[in-house]
Amino acid sequence: MLVVDEGGRILLANPELQRLTGFAEAELVGQPIELLVPPEARTAHAAHRDGYARSPRARPMGSTLELSAVRKDGTTLPVEIMLSPMALGDRRVTIAFVRDSTEQRRRRRELEDAHAAAQAAVRELEAFSYSVAHDLRAPLRTVDGFAQALIEDYGERLDDTGRDYLARARNAAQRMGHLIDDLLALARLSRAQVAREPIDLARFVREADGRLRQANPDRRVELTVDEPLRADADPRLIAVILDNLLGNAWKFSRPRAIAHVEVGRRGAAYFVRDDGVGFDPEYASALFTPFKRLHAAREFEGTGIGLATVARAIQRHGGRIWAESAPGAGATFLFTLAAEDTP
Repeated sequence: MLVVDEGGRILLANPELQRLTGFAEAELVGQPIELLVPPEARTAHAAHRDGYARSPRARPMGSTLELSAVRKDGTTLPVEIMLSPMALGDRRVTIAFVRDSTEQRRRRRELEDAHAAAQAAVRELEAFSYSVAHDLRAPLRTVDGFAQALIEDYGERLDDTGRDYLARARNAAQRMGHLIDDLLALARLSRAQVAREPIDLARFVREADGRLRQANPDRRVELTVDEPLRADADPRLIAVILDNLLGNAWKFSRPRAIAHVEVGRRGAAYFVRDDGVGFDPEYASALFTPFKRLHAAREFEGTGIGLATVARAIQRHGGRIWAESAPGAGATFLFTLAAEDTP
């Protein structure tokens, strides 16, 4: 701790300040505060000090620039400083609380380096994903194309087993193609810019529901949606979120003759609820992991990427997603779109 007068002279330096700087109290008291400022910053510091003296105010520690103090041996010490003006009799003085910030800055730089390395790894992974996707698509198209040609041109010469093998080969190639597309969509969300604007989620729900009805004309699904359902969100990412959540609600309620889907709000969270097959809540946290499926592919189609994509889109908003369910009792997916709304 230092006490400095209006002219920038040191009036008091406590033992801890002496220990940090190596100066004895007699070497500090009466000296200008610039004694403890690096030489290259002394002129600018004197100007800042004069401005502060004209309009003194409390300043939190570490609220401005990275600061350094000079020790007696000429070495510098990273510091954070908190200033607090006060009256001492008929004089105005400033108390400066000085903290060694060496460890804090080291940790901050480590975090910055780790963040930069993570960003570089993400960019490399994205480049690899696009390269692999491009290289895989061509042979997949070849496999699918020749399998289709065999069925069309030589199908009559094959028995049922042969035709079944070819159909399975085509299905596998097409499924892998869908998987590649889903993985690329997931990778794109990692770098997509979030452009928030006021929107009505109910409109996006109606649009997603319309596409599902067009693709599944034989299904009977009753939709209930709160209107309006206001949000401040990115329209493109909201479309991704609701397309996947509504698509899952339709898919996993397929065994019902008449399915029911509800979309609304519970407190700060939005929800999509269905009365489908549900799942064991013990595995709820695994739902948002890529390739994790709680139902066999022969029961319900899918690549295992949809909910991971939803979670990524919600994370880009700063929110989170979670699920509530029980086997045979349907499922409810809840999500927030801002960190302050997350319970």
